[in-house]
Amino acid sequence: MEHLSKNDFFLIFKGIFDSKGYFEDYILTKTSENFQKVSGINPDNIIGEKISKIAAEETNSINLREIQKHMVPNTKRKYERYIKSLDKTYFINIFSDEKDYLIIFYTDISKYKKELEKERSKLDKSKGEVIDFEKAQRERYKDNLTGLYTREFFYEELKRLDTKRQLPMSIIMGDLNGLKLINDAFGHSMGDKALVRIGEILKETFRDEDIIARVGGDEFMILLPKTDEETSEKIVKRVREKCDERPLEVININISFGISTKKNVNKKVSEVLKEAEDKMYFNKLKEGKKAKLSMINYLKDKLQRITFENKAHYERLKVMGMEMADILDFTEVEKEELKLLCEYHDIGKIGVPKKILQKKSKLTKKEWEAMKKHSEIGYNIIKESREIISIDELILQHHERWDGKGYPGLLKGEEIPLVVRLFSIIDAYDAMVNERPYKERMTKEAALKEIKNKAGSQFDPNLTKIFINLMKKTHLNQVM
Repeated sequence: MEHLSKNDFFLIFKGIFDSKGYFEDYILTKTSENFQKVSGINPDNIIGEKISKIAAEETNSINLREIQKHMVPNTKRKYERYIKSLDKTYFINIFSDEKDYLIIFYTDISKYKKELEKERSKLDKSKGEVIDFEKAQRERYKDNLTGLYTREFFYEELKRLDTKRQLPMSIIMGDLNGLKLINDAFGHSMGDKALVRIGEILKETFRDEDIIARVGGDEFMILLPKTDEETSEKIVKRVREKCDERPLEVININISFGISTKKNVNKKVSEVLKEAEDKMYFNKLKEGKKAKLSMINYLKDKLQRITFENKAHYERLKVMGMEMADILDFTEVEKEELKLLCEYHDIGKIGVPKKILQKKSKLTKKEWEAMKKHSEIGYNIIKESREIISIDELILQHHERWDGKGYPGLLKGEEIPLVVRLFSIIDAYDAMVNERPYKERMTKEAALKEIKNKAGSQFDPNLTKIFINLMKKTHLNQVM
């Protein structure tokens, strides 16, 4: 405690009690070594005295009258005061435990306050205006990424505004759905862009007098003085609409909200915060799955617009896949996995540069390495939605080869799940018989011959034989 600057000091008081154990007062037990030099008060004259007596006798040289007047056990207070007898401004930090101790720290902030006062009086020559002192102070409490206020500033303002004349006072808590999915799939820079976009929308939608803060990685809080719950709900609705109207590159923005309103001055603000948080988490549980699925389908739809991966491709794969699944006596779980794999296998291509996806000539080695990343990107996207679409491992493996020369895991033979081994055949066949930007379509006969030639290297030889027989004997060869 003695590591203080020359004008800082502290006092420690111990609680005293009456014969029945009720709290009575505090007595001074210790001061910092520099106390007398700074305050001019000899600590020997006041050690052991009650705070009430010291406050009554002192000439406000250390502000004890105000402290004693408002102090009760188990309390924390922080404020600034200019102490005239010392000609200094102090930040006074007071806290006490249940009953036993009261500790008061005095931190000299005179130099800092003078610097701020100088800034206040400076003339901004470019605008011909005096710099806004309050605004300059507020800027110190801004989140670097979003420009919103910090958690610390939010709670300071909450304390300041928690008064009767600000009622009804509403608190809104918001949580960005799928931030981990965005970070894992597209990198943290895209996650940062999503947070910045939310900050922009919140600042546009709420009023100047509202306190908008980023209080966690993906969490936001808004304090709305003199605002009832109905008005708050209308504002949240406008935020949702703006999020829908302004998707970010490859993702749409979705936030779960919780609202609580303080209507009665006797209600603790901590209870209002808890209610808003509980409602937000309840809505997140209710909306989370829907939001994730919506985001994945949004990615899939966007992918269709920039590549050849269209709905017809997915449907053809499903038809061939289900015919093969019946022959192989797939379980219902395996059939469902195959359907989902047909639909979402290339979702990771949304993270591959558009110029590579649409390139008509042969890819360079560097471009091919970027293209191969789509399996891992797809895995990361679907992994975050495992409770809805549980095929993340299958997506990761859908470019493995029977001979172990595939990617990314170099799996070989029956190390590759049966569903994936079947899918790789039908996906390759469909790619061959349908036109792509980088190649002409093959005849069905030529495609089947190519599949046969790659049995034992790229494809499972047994499944290849069954597939070729199916395509030759059924109507599928005519409609695919």
